[in-house]
Amino acid sequence: MKRETWQTKIGLIFAAAGNAIGLGNLLRFPSKVALYGGGAFMIPYFVALFLLGIPLMLIEWVIGRYAGAKGHGSMTGIIGSFFNHSYGSRVIGSIGVSIPVLIVCYYIYIESWTLGFAFLSLLGQMPEPVQSPDYKTAMEPYVSFFKDYTKPSLTAIVFLVITLAINWVILQRGIVKGIELTAKYGLPLLILMGIFLGFVSLSMNGWKGVEGLLFIYTPDFSKLSDPQVWLEASGQIFFTLSLGMGAIATYASYVKKNEDVVKAGLWTAGLNEFVEVVIGASIAIPAAFAVFGALAVPELAKEGTFRIGFMTMPAILMSLPFGSLLSTVWFFLLFIAALTSSLALTQPLVALLEDEMRWSHSKAVNVSMLLVSAGAFLSAFVPGFIDDVDFWAGTLMLLFFGLLEIIIFVWVFGVNNFHKELNTNSFIRISKALVYFFAVVSPVFLVILLYFWGVTKLPQVLSQTEPGVLVARAFVIFVLVLIAFFSVESRRRYLAGPHM
Repeated sequence: MKRETWQTKIGLIFAAAGNAIGLGNLLRFPSKVALYGGGAFMIPYFVALFLLGIPLMLIEWVIGRYAGAKGHGSMTGIIGSFFNHSYGSRVIGSIGVSIPVLIVCYYIYIESWTLGFAFLSLLGQMPEPVQSPDYKTAMEPYVSFFKDYTKPSLTAIVFLVITLAINWVILQRGIVKGIELTAKYGLPLLILMGIFLGFVSLSMNGWKGVEGLLFIYTPDFSKLSDPQVWLEASGQIFFTLSLGMGAIATYASYVKKNEDVVKAGLWTAGLNEFVEVVIGASIAIPAAFAVFGALAVPELAKEGTFRIGFMTMPAILMSLPFGSLLSTVWFFLLFIAALTSSLALTQPLVALLEDEMRWSHSKAVNVSMLLVSAGAFLSAFVPGFIDDVDFWAGTLMLLFFGLLEIIIFVWVFGVNNFHKELNTNSFIRISKALVYFFAVVSPVFLVILLYFWGVTKLPQVLSQTEPGVLVARAFVIFVLVLIAFFSVESRRRYLAGPHM
């Protein structure tokens, strides 16, 4: 059976950008900026974008197109094709399938919160606002509401099932009629809603929100000497661009052979940065600044993205005229951002089962979604599950696999071969010297990041032995072993079956 390809260029760009654009753009980014030096945070952020983000983005696009022409859309098949499909290479590649699967297991549960809160806002079921200049007092009803909802409540489980079903149906419809169609309508809607809410936030209290935007971008250069700031900025680039997890390469494997992947990669990164740096920074933090003042912003940022997204913003929006409608728009904006990402995070496993195991598309989607559903329900019912899986899959494994990608796809493939593939049908010619520069500097940067993550975070994480944490680690190992098994088993099937 012939593999699908993206039907239109705009659909390809919107789908790839939707892959990258997610909750991290609208919640995680403004919190990190406010917490780690304001405008000064943007220095390590853009250094990481230049040294890690753009190079890895282009690597995944180039290799995805190259491997897709050979019938491979998952990292199992992609890395295997560089080593004659040896068992070891396919097991290594399976890590690049396990990472997005593990991330989407908890991500899709959080996604279901956004859909649930959107409907509860629309139906007028959110708490009544408390008019108070003290942010803790104003947020208290929403803090209690959030805790009750995520216990989990019956309502939370219902919306989790609905969210899983939505993802399931879209993936069953395939690349063109499912993912591409969703992105073509979803991404423009997301941008329009984001611009609208940005205007609302910036114009609050006589445009005091603009002062809030200036506040979070006011540089505190003393923060630049703190290694944690560099770690957080680099981690944000990895997370926001969906790098080191194979999802971009999987999407790139469905392009036509003559597609300009350099242009596609730059468009993907550019749209993501617009939503993050312009729209993401213009909503939650400026709104909090306008309503609660400058002193509240760092405190809110410390308390994390969930508090800002699910407690602070509804507390602010519900106090405005048409508050229920504004709250609905906010949560539906988050849902669209999360949905386009969860589809992309699940597709690598679908591609593995479809391309390498030779399963039907329907069977591949069903098995993938059953595994994701199991992880989503563990996320809902097991305390500590989300944080622990996020550390292993969403941080450590991302950096490690990003390093592997550079080594294999540039050095093992060969700089000359990669350079030739990079410039095939490209609208600009990228010099070989630049490829060498990134092929040396980017891995060094990643090794330094891995070292500091290991020194600062790993001992702290390993010291945790709560039951929920142990369940999370057992699930991580289970997924790694299961997908490694599929990858090994698929070698025999792939070599025996007709090549696409």
